[in-house]
Amino acid sequence: MAVAISCYLSELLEIYQKRTNKSCTEMALDFDVAPSNLYLYRTGTGNPRANTVDRIVNSVEASCPEAIRETGQWYA
Repeated sequence: MAVAISCYLSELLEIYQKRTNKSCTEMALDFDVAPSNLYLYRTGTGNPRANTVDRIVNSVEASCPEAIRETGQWYA
Protein backbone atom coordinates (compact mmCIF):
# COMPACT_ATOMS: atom_id res chain seq x y z
CA MET A 1 0.00 0.00 0.00
CA ALA A 2 1.27 3.46 -0.89
CA VAL A 3 2.09 5.89 1.88
CA ALA A 4 0.86 9.47 1.67
CA ILE A 5 3.74 11.91 1.31
CA SER A 6 2.40 13.94 4.24
CA CYS A 7 2.73 10.87 6.48
CA TYR A 8 6.22 10.11 5.19
CA LEU A 9 7.38 13.71 5.61
CA SER A 10 5.90 13.92 9.09
CA GLU A 11 7.71 10.74 10.13
CA LEU A 12 10.96 11.90 8.52
CA LEU A 13 10.85 15.24 10.33
CA GLU A 14 10.08 13.54 13.65
CA ILE A 15 13.05 11.20 13.26
CA TYR A 16 15.32 14.05 12.13
CA GLN A 17 14.30 16.13 15.14
CA LYS A 18 14.95 13.27 17.56
CA ARG A 19 18.35 12.48 16.05
CA THR A 20 19.55 16.09 15.87
CA ASN A 21 17.82 17.49 18.99
CA LYS A 22 16.92 20.62 17.02
CA SER A 23 13.93 22.82 17.65
CA CYS A 24 11.31 23.40 14.96
CA THR A 25 12.80 26.85 14.39
CA GLU A 26 16.28 25.44 13.87
CA MET A 27 14.89 22.81 11.50
CA ALA A 28 12.99 25.47 9.57
CA LEU A 29 16.26 27.34 9.06
CA ASP A 30 17.95 24.12 7.90
CA PHE A 31 15.24 23.53 5.31
CA ASP A 32 14.57 27.18 4.37
CA VAL A 33 10.87 27.00 5.23
CA ALA A 34 8.71 29.10 7.54
CA PRO A 35 8.54 27.68 11.07
CA SER A 36 4.74 27.69 10.95
CA ASN A 37 4.80 25.63 7.75
CA LEU A 38 7.36 23.23 9.16
CA TYR A 39 5.12 22.69 12.16
CA LEU A 40 2.25 21.78 9.83
CA TYR A 41 4.46 19.39 7.85
CA ARG A 42 5.73 17.88 11.11
CA THR A 43 2.17 17.22 12.29
CA GLY A 44 1.07 15.85 8.91
CA THR A 45 -1.45 18.62 8.31
CA GLY A 46 0.55 20.76 5.89
CA ASN A 47 0.49 20.64 2.13
CA PRO A 48 4.07 21.24 0.93
CA ARG A 49 4.91 21.84 -2.71
CA ALA A 50 6.98 19.18 -4.44
CA ASN A 51 10.11 21.35 -4.49
CA THR A 52 9.74 21.89 -0.72
CA VAL A 53 9.56 18.15 -0.14
CA ASP A 54 12.64 17.69 -2.33
CA ARG A 55 14.53 20.40 -0.44
CA ILE A 56 13.69 18.86 2.95
CA VAL A 57 14.51 15.30 1.91
CA ASN A 58 17.79 16.35 0.24
CA SER A 59 18.83 18.35 3.30
CA VAL A 60 18.01 15.50 5.68
CA GLU A 61 19.87 13.06 3.44
CA ALA A 62 22.95 15.29 3.41
CA SER A 63 23.06 16.02 7.14
CA CYS A 64 21.39 13.00 8.77
CA PRO A 65 21.24 10.06 6.32
CA GLU A 66 20.36 7.62 9.09
CA ALA A 67 16.95 9.36 9.34
CA ILE A 68 16.27 8.45 5.69
CA ARG A 69 17.24 4.85 6.35
CA GLU A 70 15.00 4.72 9.41
CA THR A 71 11.96 5.97 7.47
CA GLY A 72 12.60 3.23 4.93
CA GLN A 73 11.79 0.72 7.64
CA TRP A 74 8.65 2.64 8.53
CA TYR A 75 6.93 2.49 5.16
CA ALA A 76 8.25 -0.83 3.85
